[in-house]
Amino acid sequence: MTREIKLIKGNPISFLLWIGAILAIFLLALRLYVVSPYILDAGYSLSLPIALYSFAEDALLVLAAVFVFVTLSRSLPKKFSGVLVGLFASFSMITAGWGLVNLVALKMLNAPLTVAWVRYSDIGNTDVILDSLRHLLPLSSVLAGVAVLVSLLLLTRFAARNERNSYIPKAILSAVAIAMLGGFVVGHQPSPVPSGKQRNPLVAFTQSVFSENESASLERLASKVEPDLHKEWPFGKVAGLERPEGPSTKIRNVIVFAYESTPAKQSQGFGGVMPVTPNLLASLSNGLAFDRAYAHVPASNYFLVSAIASAIPELSSVSTTYTHPDFDFNALPKVLNAAGFRTGFFNSSDNRFQNTDTFVRAAGFETVKDYRDWVCEAGVYEFTSVSEKFLNTSSDLCTVEKITDWIDQDRDQPFFVTFRTGMTHYPYFPGENPIDFGVEDENYGNYLNALRVGDQAFGELLTYLGEAGLMDETLIVVMGDHGEAFGEHGTYVHAAGIYEENVHIPLALINPQLFDGARSNLIVGLVDVAPTITDLMGLETPETWQGNSFFAPSRPNGVMLFAPWNGFLIGYREGDEKVIYNANSDELEVYNLRENPGELVSLAPQSPNIKASKMETLAEMVATHRSYIDALLGGEKQTMVSRPTLETMTIAASGTYLQERPKVWVKLDGVDVGGFTVTSAISNEFREVPSEEIHAALEKFVLPLEQELNCPKRLEIYFLNDNWGGEGKTGDTDLWVRSVTIGGSVYHSTRFRELKARVGHNAGEYYRFSRSGGAYVDLYLDQHCLAEALETENPNP
Repeated sequence: MTREIKLIKGNPISFLLWIGAILAIFLLALRLYVVSPYILDAGYSLSLPIALYSFAEDALLVLAAVFVFVTLSRSLPKKFSGVLVGLFASFSMITAGWGLVNLVALKMLNAPLTVAWVRYSDIGNTDVILDSLRHLLPLSSVLAGVAVLVSLLLLTRFAARNERNSYIPKAILSAVAIAMLGGFVVGHQPSPVPSGKQRNPLVAFTQSVFSENESASLERLASKVEPDLHKEWPFGKVAGLERPEGPSTKIRNVIVFAYESTPAKQSQGFGGVMPVTPNLLASLSNGLAFDRAYAHVPASNYFLVSAIASAIPELSSVSTTYTHPDFDFNALPKVLNAAGFRTGFFNSSDNRFQNTDTFVRAAGFETVKDYRDWVCEAGVYEFTSVSEKFLNTSSDLCTVEKITDWIDQDRDQPFFVTFRTGMTHYPYFPGENPIDFGVEDENYGNYLNALRVGDQAFGELLTYLGEAGLMDETLIVVMGDHGEAFGEHGTYVHAAGIYEENVHIPLALINPQLFDGARSNLIVGLVDVAPTITDLMGLETPETWQGNSFFAPSRPNGVMLFAPWNGFLIGYREGDEKVIYNANSDELEVYNLRENPGELVSLAPQSPNIKASKMETLAEMVATHRSYIDALLGGEKQTMVSRPTLETMTIAASGTYLQERPKVWVKLDGVDVGGFTVTSAISNEFREVPSEEIHAALEKFVLPLEQELNCPKRLEIYFLNDNWGGEGKTGDTDLWVRSVTIGGSVYHSTRFRELKARVGHNAGEYYRFSRSGGAYVDLYLDQHCLAEALETENPNP
C-alpha cells in the first residue's frame, strides 16, 4: 500500500485530470501533424473548421475517458485510487502509442488500421510480414516512440504533484470540450481532409471489430428452393455421344492437361489461326474434339472446382477454394485414389495463389507440387500485382520434366496427374527466344509466345508417353481452363465477361485406341469432365457430382455461365442461343451464335418480348444451381463469406494540376455521395511529371455512405476541372484513379468504363481522366442481390 500511495502522491483526481489534459494535447499535436497539409492549402477561413472537426473524435474519446475515471474515483473507496490512476495511465499510453502507430497506417492506407484492413492484408498467408513490419517500423522509430510515451508519463507525475497548478488541466479540458463542440457543429461542412485522417485510430479499430459480420445470411435465397442434388436444368435434353468400344489394351492412366487462360479462338484446331498450338492440333488425330465446350466461370480456381470436383462454384465473387477449402467434394482424385491410382497435381505457378494448395490436397491429390519445388534453368518469372499475390511462374517446360520424373517413379501403378500451365496467365511470360508474330499489342505478342511454350510442354508430354509405351493406356483430357480477352468487347484478360472469348474453350479427349479424330457439337462444360473420366474408366460416378458424362444417354443441351467481377454477369448457352444478363445494369443480351459468332448484334433490342422469357429461364437456372449447392454443402459453414455493411467507400487517387488541383464528385446508383480534392496532386505547369512521382503522391479518400443502400449496382466518378495549358506546354490538370474499395471489394483501374467518349483511359495501374467527365464501375452483386434483380425482372416465374 505504501508503494501505491507513493506512485500517486497527491490528489488522485488531479492525476486523472493531468493525464487527460496531456493526452489531449498529444493527440491534438498528432492530428495537426496529419491534417496540416490540408489546413495550409485551405486558406484562413477553412483552416479552423478543418482543425476543429478533425480533432473532435480525439477530444470526445479523452473527455469520455476522463469523465468515467473521475466519476469512479469519486464514487469508489479511496483504496482504489491508485488502481484507477494506473488503469487510466495505461489506457492513455495505449491511446498515445496507437496514435503514433497510426502515422504509419496513414502513410500506408490513408486510413486508420481496421479489422477489414488486417483481413485484406492476408497476414496469415504472408511469409514476409515481419520483414514488412521491420521496414515500416524500424528500431529507431520504435525507440523514439517509447521515449515519447515515457516522457509523457513523467510529465504527468511532475505536473500533478503541484496542487497550485490544478486549474491548468481543468482549463485545458474545458478548451478541449469547446473545441469538440465546435468541431461537431462545423462537421456537416465539406472537408478536403480524407475522413480516415480525421478518425481516432483506437475508436476506428474498435468499431471495426464490432461491426464485422462474419456469416452471410443465405436464408432469403435458400428459402426460394428446396435443396436437391438432382434438380433438372431449364434446358432442353439431347442424347449423349455413343460410348467408344472397349480398348484392346486397358486404359490405366489419366492426365488432365489445362492450358491456362486459353480460349478456343487462340487454339489451332479450334479456330485459332496463329501457329502457337501445333502439338494440340496434331494430337486431335487421335482424339475427340468438342467444338462447343465452356468454362462455367472465367477464373483460374473456379476451373478447379468445376473440372476436379464436378461442381459449378457458388454464385460469388469469392472462390470456393477460399469459402470451402477443406470441404469433402468426393472429388475426382479421391475417387481415383480409392481405385488404386497415384494422384499428383503439378502447377507451373504458385499453389498459394487463391488457396490452390489447400483445395487440391483436400480434393485428394497425394502429390502437390508447384514451381517452388524445383530449380528451373529455363527461367522463373517474377511478378507482383496490386490486386493479387503469388503470381510467379516457372517455365512450363520445367513442369513437364517434373511430371515425367514422377511418372517414372512407379510406372506399374496407375496414375492420375493434373497439370495446369502458368505462363499464359497475365502478365504473360513469353519465355526464351520469343517469336515476332507481327502483332501490334505487346501483351498479345507475349501471350502468343507463352501459349507456344505451353504447347511445347504438351508436345513433350505426348512424346514421353509414346517413348515410354504409355500412350495407348493413358486417357488425356486437354482443355483451356477458361478464355482470355484482348479487347473484343472492350475488355482484357479473362474475368471481365462471359462472351465467347472469355468462356469458350478448347477441349478434347485423346487416346489412340478410343478416338480417331472425330468432332462433336455437343454443348459441354468443365463440370462434365470428371463424370466422363469415371465413365470411360469404368468407375462409379458419385451421385453428388453435378456434371454428366459426354456419353450419358441423355444430358442438358445447355451450360450455365457467370462472372461476378464486372457487373454480376450471368447467362447460358442453349443450342445456338447465348444469353448474357448484367444484374447491375439490368441489360440483357441475346445472340444467335450460328449467325453471329462474334456476339456483335444483340437480338434483345429487336424483340421487346424476348426479355421476359429469358429472365424466366435465368431465374429457374439460378434456383436450380442454388438448390444443388444447398444440398451439396448442407450445413457446412463457409469460412470467408460475409456480407459487409456499406458505410464508406475509399478511392485511391493521385494527379497532376495546372493552377487548381483535381476535383472529384462521386455518385452511387445516381445518388450523390460527395466529393474531394486531390490535394497531393503535383504541379506540372513547368515540367513533365514522371509516373513515379504521380504514384508517390497517391492518396486515399474515404467517403461516408450516409444513405442506406442494400444492393448498389453502379459507381460513378466525375472529374470536374480539367485544365490544359495549351499546345506545346506542360501544364495539365488530370485525375489518376488507382482503385475504389466499397463493401469489402476492391475495383482496380481495368474496371472503369467511360460515361462519354474520350474522358479517360487505362494507364498502367491507373485510370487516367484527361478530360472533364465521368466514368463508371459496375459493382459486385452477391447471391442475395442477384436474386433480387431476377425477382424484380421476373416477379411471377
